[in-house]
Amino acid sequence: MFLDITLRRNPELIQTAVKLHQDGTIPPNTYVIDLDSLSENVRVLKKTSIEHGMKLYYMTKQIGRSGFVGKVIEQNGIEQAVAVDIDEAAKLRGDGCSIGNFGHLVQPGKNQWDLVLKRLKPEIVTLFSYERARQLSDAALRLGLKQDVILRVINSKGFVYPGQNGGFQIDDLENSVKEIVLLPGLNVIGITSFPIMQLNEEKNDYDFTSNFYTLLKARNVLENLGINVIHLNAPGSTSCHTIPRLKDYGVTHGEPGHALTGTTPLHAYMENLKEKPSILYISEISHLDKNHAYTIAGGFYVRSNMEKALYGRTETVILENSTEVDKSNSENIDYYGSLKRQSDMTIGDSVVYAFRTQIFVTRAHVAFIRKIDSKAPEIVYFQKRGG
Repeated sequence: MFLDITLRRNPELIQTAVKLHQDGTIPPNTYVIDLDSLSENVRVLKKTSIEHGMKLYYMTKQIGRSGFVGKVIEQNGIEQAVAVDIDEAAKLRGDGCSIGNFGHLVQPGKNQWDLVLKRLKPEIVTLFSYERARQLSDAALRLGLKQDVILRVINSKGFVYPGQNGGFQIDDLENSVKEIVLLPGLNVIGITSFPIMQLNEEKNDYDFTSNFYTLLKARNVLENLGINVIHLNAPGSTSCHTIPRLKDYGVTHGEPGHALTGTTPLHAYMENLKEKPSILYISEISHLDKNHAYTIAGGFYVRSNMEKALYGRTETVILENSTEVDKSNSENIDYYGSLKRQSDMTIGDSVVYAFRTQIFVTRAHVAFIRKIDSKAPEIVYFQKRGG
């Protein structure tokens, strides 16, 4: 999906990955991240957010959810994380990172709220239901706290990715809020929904999903109940390109994930976006048959939208040789990737992919590298099996 744009905008990353794989410095089944470009992407995101008065929480699940990269992101300007689940939040917090938003994708278990409040200490908590709100309120009262919360809102006809259902139905929101504001351990300050944007059919910009209009309607519901909505969180493809547009509608918070590595869907089709592609996946040809070359896997993601890969053994050849990719099958474990065999392929060749990642659900390693444009690139952190 991102191979062509990476070839044009960051070929040094491809060449460095092949060099390090061929000399044995990094193994196959490794994501390679250009840490200098990632850091610059964070800085331009922060600058854009300041210019438009929006606060950002960074998401690390796509790039391995490690405390190492979390601290790099914080040092470059985005100071708090949004955690996909309690385990990610605990990992980040344990490594010294700060949690901004907790609960947006995965709610904690009923007996974990004390841990959330005492150890994770999020700035805000996202809630899906009155029952979870009551649990959180009870825990806050036990600890002598009052926790700021936002509510995830949905519409029965809205778009939700499979496996991510949950939230307050917009038609029932008023009654739900009237109950929640009576809970003494909570302070309702806003709402959220997801995804807010999707790539349009022309692949030249984003369209708002119906969730966005549900979000705006929910803001009116809360304001009509006398709640000061100071947190309007609109995640999904948050980037320098989308921040100004979101701010025009009063959005106060965004959650960049793929923008950190220059890999939102629009980045595959537009070359003038501020964030630079800075991640790829490297493997090697394990074996061959008459029609296919098979690559050592473990890091593929079903929704990656791969179309082709590069192959070769040198920094020059890798930029010139490409072949078609057989799409991953969600019914099978990705022991191997499959490529259309070419006559010059040999066992042990490096194979470079660049696709939409979710490293935290893989069995892949992650290598964070600086100085990729030098003769001596430096691996500053190697994360085994994706964290």
